[in-house]
Amino acid sequence: MAQEVIFEIDVISPNLLEDEINRYNQLHHTDFTIVNVHEEIELFFCSVKTTASVKDIFSLGYGFACYEEELRKQGKIDW
Repeated sequence: MAQEVIFEIDVISPNLLEDEINRYNQLHHTDFTIVNVHEEIELFFCSVKTTASVKDIFSLGYGFACYEEELRKQGKIDW
């Protein structure tokens, strides 16, 4: 069994991260889960739990960045 890892990611919108996690989990059969959200001034820190590989962690981050960029191009977000 793979080792469970919890890591933190800073985001503007936890909802967008949740959307990308759901997409990634479905596509790659992984188990990413947001276990805690801590709000700071204009920023959220999300603790994410998984047993996925380091490759999947980096791929999720890359996919999330691409998702945000696509939303920017569509004018749906402006940050």
